[in-house]
Amino acid sequence: MEIKIQIILVTLSCYVFAYHDFTCKKKTVLLLIRRPAFEFSIRLLQRVAEDTNAHFVLSPLTTWLQMIALSDGARGETFDEILKLTRQKHSKCFKRKFHQVIPRLQRGLRYKTKRQSVMVIDKGVLPKTQFILEMQEVYGIDVMVLDFNKPTASSFQVNRLVDDVTGGIIDGVVYEDDFIDTVLLMSDANFFHSVWQTEFFRGYTQTRTFFSSHGAAIGTVNMMYQTGYFCMVEIPQIGVKILELPLGNPGISMLFFVPTTKAWVGELFYNLEKLDLITIFNFFKIEEQRLVNVAIPKFIQVTEVENLSELLYDMGIKRIFDRELSELEGVGEYNVHASVMTQVTHIRVNEKGLSFGVDFDSANESSVEFIADRPFAYMVVDKTINFIIYAGAYSVPSLV
Repeated sequence: MEIKIQIILVTLSCYVFAYHDFTCKKKTVLLLIRRPAFEFSIRLLQRVAEDTNAHFVLSPLTTWLQMIALSDGARGETFDEILKLTRQKHSKCFKRKFHQVIPRLQRGLRYKTKRQSVMVIDKGVLPKTQFILEMQEVYGIDVMVLDFNKPTASSFQVNRLVDDVTGGIIDGVVYEDDFIDTVLLMSDANFFHSVWQTEFFRGYTQTRTFFSSHGAAIGTVNMMYQTGYFCMVEIPQIGVKILELPLGNPGISMLFFVPTTKAWVGELFYNLEKLDLITIFNFFKIEEQRLVNVAIPKFIQVTEVENLSELLYDMGIKRIFDRELSELEGVGEYNVHASVMTQVTHIRVNEKGLSFGVDFDSANESSVEFIADRPFAYMVVDKTINFIIYAGAYSVPSLV
């Protein structure tokens, strides 16, 4: 009953705040974009979960920022569509302060990450210098002006840039065909390697069975173990148990979501519409840290989402992908539309950390268990500003 009441109160407080006139300050702007960013992220994660049968990793924050960046070059109904989905306020002061907030949003994306966000524009549309500068200086998006009539050379240049920035971990984000029948494409490559505040001792890692949501053995994983004092809460109303594992950088944590029912793990992203990150962390404060026996798999996931444009179209962004309707007049001197948006994200989770925790063998009767031996979801979050940096679901076991 207590959980239900808190969920209602948090939700109401968000909406009440949104309807009041706001003072145009960075802190206020950050508060006003937090819920829209969360809702955009959850909606995108729902669609990717459906497309991948809930085995993927994605940076929803990157896509949200890319949409807002494109809005700077949009006009008319195209601008309205982006504004409606990202739920940004249409005022010069808000935009100016939002541009000052972006470095804080990028902070988590830069931590322990090799990342390259690139926008490629056909030189034939005569891209506007002011737009290019804003993409690079404000949003950290590299803009490449290339000859789309030379798809082989253009794709090579983009992929070489990504390969260099990610140290060869991600070596291909666009293809020759991507440059056909379009004048603008966007791609983002991310490599994230978690470094725990409290490491998992390698000597405890063992090969264990991984089960389906219904309890059938479907494979094996290298399971990591440790016992320590962590925040953990079970929320029966949405059928999930949540664990927080802090990362080495203060304020950055990884949340693990293990279903407590036999429901498909992708359902978690629908159930999370009823919550937000602040509510989850409030639950942690109420429960306080406890001694937890933790067991999670080592894993590496690489997800290439080639149909981001289709997913965004389904979410309401339609005109920027239509040659006739697109109103990206601020991008170039001639008609501009986008048809390709891709993201490649690589995440690696292993025992590596900064310090040792409590020995797993020291578990006692007062400890509780968090065992991720069945499909689970996860998020890398920035607790200082409460944004989802990366998120995904693990459903297909493999030995790493």
